[in-house]
Amino acid sequence: MNVNSTLTALRSTAGAVLGRVDGLFNVQGACYRGVLVIDPEAVTPGSTELLQPGQRREALVRISNPGGGTQAIRSVSVKLPDVYGPGRDQDFLLASSGDGAPLHHVTLPVTETGPTLYSSLWLYLAGLTPVLFGLQAEDGELSPGGVTSFTISPPVGKFRSIGTLSVSDQMHEGDEPVFSGRNSGGNIRPLPPVSFY
Repeated sequence: MNVNSTLTALRSTAGAVLGRVDGLFNVQGACYRGVLVIDPEAVTPGSTELLQPGQRREALVRISNPGGGTQAIRSVSVKLPDVYGPGRDQDFLLASSGDGAPLHHVTLPVTETGPTLYSSLWLYLAGLTPVLFGLQAEDGELSPGGVTSFTISPPVGKFRSIGTLSVSDQMHEGDEPVFSGRNSGGNIRPLPPVSFY
C-alpha cells in the first residue's frame, strides 16, 4: 500500500470512528435487487428475527465502484426492506476491510478484481452477542449476477459464513433507497459509532 492509500485508509477509518462516513457510504453506485439467505445449518446468535437458520429475505444492494482499476476503498450497502414490518428496514453498511481484529475495524483499499472482504467496521449486538457483519467475495469483486458469503465475526476473531447474498443483474427501479446504519431491529442493535450513521 502506498503513502496516499495509507492516508486515505486512515482518514476513512477515523471518519467511521467519529460517525462521519458521508464520503465512505454516501457515494454514487448502481443499486441491484438481491436475496439474502441464512444457511439452514448456520450457527447464529439466538433471539434475532433475521438470523434464524433458513431465513430468506429480498434485498437491495448498492455497490460503490470508484472505477479505473486502481486501488480504492470500496463499499457495499445492503437494505432488507420492510423486514420488521412496513417501513422498518435492516441496513448493513460495509467497507472493504481485513479479516480478524484489528483489521476488521479498518478500511483498506482494494482493486476491482481482487478478493475482497467487506466489514461493518464496528459492533452490533445480535441478541446479547457482540458481532460484526460482513461479506466475503472469494473469487473477485462483488458484482451483479454473483453470490457472496454473508458473514459474522466476534470482536476478536475472524469472519465465518452464515449465509449467502445473491446479487441479480436486475437494477432496482424506483426511488433511490436511503441507507442508514441506524436502520435496524429484530433484536439486532447497532452500537456507536454505527448508530451514528
